[in-house]
Amino acid sequence: MWAIESGDRDVGVSLRLRLTFAASLLLAVLLLLGFLLVTSVGRSELGQVDQQLKNSLPMARNLNQTTSPPFHSVPTPPRSSSANHFSAYYIATITNGRRTLISTPLDTGKAAPQTPSALSTLRHDIKPFTVGSVSGSITWRAVLITVPNSKTEVLVAVSLSQVDNTMSFLRFALLLAGLVVLAVVAATGFWIARLGLRPIAEVTEVADAITAGDRTRRVTTAQRRTEAEKLAQAFNLMLDEQLALEARLRQFIADASHELRTPVSVILGITELWRQGELRNGEERDEAIHRIGLSGNQMGKLVEELLLLARLDEGRPMDRAPVDLERLIHEVVADALTTDPLRTISISIADPVVIQGDAYRLRQVVANLVNNALRYTRADAVVEVHLSADGDTALLDVDDAGPGMTQEEASHAFDRFWQADASRSRSGAGLGLPIVRGIVVAHAGGVTLESDPVTGTHVRVTIPRGDKNPYESHTVAVHPLRQR
Repeated sequence: MWAIESGDRDVGVSLRLRLTFAASLLLAVLLLLGFLLVTSVGRSELGQVDQQLKNSLPMARNLNQTTSPPFHSVPTPPRSSSANHFSAYYIATITNGRRTLISTPLDTGKAAPQTPSALSTLRHDIKPFTVGSVSGSITWRAVLITVPNSKTEVLVAVSLSQVDNTMSFLRFALLLAGLVVLAVVAATGFWIARLGLRPIAEVTEVADAITAGDRTRRVTTAQRRTEAEKLAQAFNLMLDEQLALEARLRQFIADASHELRTPVSVILGITELWRQGELRNGEERDEAIHRIGLSGNQMGKLVEELLLLARLDEGRPMDRAPVDLERLIHEVVADALTTDPLRTISISIADPVVIQGDAYRLRQVVANLVNNALRYTRADAVVEVHLSADGDTALLDVDDAGPGMTQEEASHAFDRFWQADASRSRSGAGLGLPIVRGIVVAHAGGVTLESDPVTGTHVRVTIPRGDKNPYESHTVAVHPLRQR
C-alpha cells in the first residue's frame, strides 16, 4: 500500500514545469501587449504628423510662390501670418537639384531633411516618408510634391523629435514595467516553489523512503500555513495512524491468540490422553468431555465477541424496534442474581424509558456492565443500576463500591483484551467494555467511565430515545480518565 506510482513521483516536477510554462506564457503575453502598444502609439503619432503634412501642402505651395530666399542664406522666419503658421515645418524648393530654403523649424538648428525617394502630387498619391537628416541625427517625416507646369519640386517635412522622444519614453516605461513584472513573477515563482512545492517534494521523498523500507521517515515541515504544508501534516498523521493501526492489529492478534491458547491446549491435551489410552474409566472420560465442552464454549464465546466487534467496526446497522429499558434492566439483574444470589444489586428507575434500538444488543450492554461490576468488586460491595431520562436522551448509570481503577488503568478500560491486573479474575477476555462502547456507538450514544481505587467505578451510557441514524453527524465522547 506504500507503493508510489511513477506519475506521483513526478508531481513536483510537473508542477514546476506547469508554473514555468505559465510564467513564460504570462511574460510572452506581456511582451506581445507591449509590442502592440508601442506599434499602435507609433502609428498613431505618425498618422497625426502625416495629416499635418497633408493639410499644409496647399499652403506650402502658395508660400513657395511668394517666398524665395537663396538656399545658402541663413533662414529667417517669415513675418507674415502664413510664415508663422509654417514655423513648425521645413519647406524648401528643389529646382534642377538645387534646394532653396523657405522655412525651417526653430528647434532643429541647421538640420535639413533628406530628399524622399518618391514624388507626390497635391491632389493624388500623397506619400509621406520617414527620412534622416543631411547632417545630424534628427529624423523627419517628409513629402516631395511636384508643382504643376513647373520643374520645381517642393519639399515639406516635419521633425519627428517629439515623436521620437515620446516613443523612447514609452519604450523605457514599458521596459521598466516589464522588469518589475519579471521580478514579481520570479519572486512569486520562488515563493511558490519554496513554500508550496517543497513540502510536496518532501512528501514524495518520504514516500520513496517508506517504499524502500524506512517506516520511521516523516515530513519535517512544522508549520501549517499553506495547503501543501497541511498536506504534509496530513501525510505524517496518516503514517502515524497507519503504524498505530498495525500495532493495534498485531496486539489484537497476539491477545486473541493468547486467549485461544488455553482452551485449545486443553482440548489438544485431552485428545492426546485419549489417544494414548489414559482415559479408561467412565468418570475420567466424563470429566474430560466436560472440560472439552467448557473450552469449546470459551472459544465459541470469544469468536462470537470478535465477530460482533468486527460487525460493529464495519458500521452495520442495528435492528430498530421499541425497547423498554426498565423491563430489560430487571431481566438482566434477575439473571445476574440467579448466577450469583449472594450479591446485592440495587435498581433505581427515575423515569420509564422506551427507546428505538436492538433489544438483544442493548441487553448485552446492560449485562456486560452489571457482570463487570460483580466480577471486579468484593462480595459485599453493592452494585447500583439507575435509569433516567434527560429530554430525548436515556441515561443508564451503573455504580459499584470498589475497588476501582487508577487513572492509568481507566484510560485502557475500553481497549480490547485489556484487563487491569493479574490479581483479578481472568474469566473474561477483556472484550466486555469494548463491546459496550461499540453497541452504544451504533445506537448514536456515548459512554463515560469514572473510577477511583477507593470509591469504585461509575459508568454512564447515554442513548437517544428517537430513531436517529447513528452514523450521521453524531459525536461519541468517551472520557475514561476523570476521577470522582
